[in-house]
Amino acid sequence: MEKWEISGFTLEFDDTTHTYIYEGVIVPSITQMLKVKFGNKYDGISRATLENAAAKGTAVHEAIERFCKYGEESELKELRNFKFLQKHYGFEVKANEIPVILFHREYPDLPLAAGRLDLVLADGDKLGLADIKRTATLDKNYLAYQLNLYRIAYMQTYSEKIEFLKGIHLRDDTRKYVNIPINEDIAWELVDSYFINKFTEENNVY
Repeated sequence: MEKWEISGFTLEFDDTTHTYIYEGVIVPSITQMLKVKFGNKYDGISRATLENAAAKGTAVHEAIERFCKYGEESELKELRNFKFLQKHYGFEVKANEIPVILFHREYPDLPLAAGRLDLVLADGDKLGLADIKRTATLDKNYLAYQLNLYRIAYMQTYSEKIEFLKGIHLRDDTRKYVNIPINEDIAWELVDSYFINKFTEENNVY
């Protein structure tokens, strides 16, 4: 069980059940919310293939985190390409694997979901968020919803303004640093859809 103290409140994550708990209350993950619109993106892919891809993705994330935090090097191509992108675009990594809580827009004490974002970046005097993907192709539409949800949650959780969003696509020799537009409307529409869908299922309303 991982635990964070954030602004006087406690957020926990049970890795065995992939469950977030805010102040003793289970809340859905932001990834769960995304499934309302995108479903299970990997239906039809064998379990072995998914497990292999997940292991490689985890290795890339961990190598980048260790490099950013401790300066540790790795032979992974993806880390070398991440360093290339960092030098080429001039961004600074401020934090890795940051927990966030998404609150209701009208009732700021009501938690709706939680998650953990990959990177907080600085570009000059501007702060931004980035997500690292090792997928065969970069799904910019999915990233738009994901990063806009994270942006709102980060600003609510830490009271810092986020001015840009980026997708970082690293896979073997692929290295891309992609702009993702800020759009709070699509994020809140997805939140509304998630809870409408949940209410419908729980009350057998069709």
